[in-house]
Amino acid sequence: MSQFSGTLFDLAGHTALVTGGSRGIGRAISERLAQHGANVVICGRKADVAEEVASVINARDGGRAIGVAGNITRAEELENIVAQAQSAFGRVDILVANAGLHIHFGPSADMSDAVLEKTMDGNFRALHRLAQRLLPGMAEQGWGRIINIGSIAAHFGSGLYHSYTLSKSLAMQYIRNIAVEFGEAGVRANTVSPGLVRTDMARGLLEDEEELRKELARSTVGRPGEPDEIAGMVVALASAAGNYVNGQTLAVDGGQTIRYVA
Repeated sequence: MSQFSGTLFDLAGHTALVTGGSRGIGRAISERLAQHGANVVICGRKADVAEEVASVINARDGGRAIGVAGNITRAEELENIVAQAQSAFGRVDILVANAGLHIHFGPSADMSDAVLEKTMDGNFRALHRLAQRLLPGMAEQGWGRIINIGSIAAHFGSGLYHSYTLSKSLAMQYIRNIAVEFGEAGVRANTVSPGLVRTDMARGLLEDEEELRKELARSTVGRPGEPDEIAGMVVALASAAGNYVNGQTLAVDGGQTIRYVA
């Protein structure tokens, strides 16, 4: 029996689909959901990497896992991911939309329509398409979780991160709308917005002493976060511990968004 059986964090009997689940924050989320009993479908761009993470999970106690390759910007590949998930585990009732795109850095005049559309596909439309596909089953059984991984960058204005923050802001509002529409059906939809987290994606900033100093000036804990610290919030929201949290955007950022720096 799982050590979490009977606790507020027991996820046995549930199946989670985690996009971008093979590395960084996504990998931590996949491993921690499985540790708490959930079966996990790990969606990544490379099948071998996703399958390697699944093998690590399957060697431990907890839920089972499979790795599935897929490009989240392509609707037909998202459908294939869902089909493989349902074939392996039946109904998927936890969606963690973690994968995202950040492909433009610069002034708004340089943001082309193509860049904006691709970013929207990755950061908003993939969430919408997967939610639209999975919500009927969640509502039918009277239980479901949709957890969007956002970014505190979308809590502020930016003169450089135009397409990224626009798409992440749209996803946050989408989550609020889903929370209203499906809340009484037993579905909980929330956004987790990480601050600076120690991942390969953030390596450039983490290794630049001056930029890191500026980034951490607003932190109340004085350090970057760890992937497990984001995963912990996801586990809480996915489990019974999050039953009364709906439509919220939770900044998991060491206090970066609440500190004023003169």
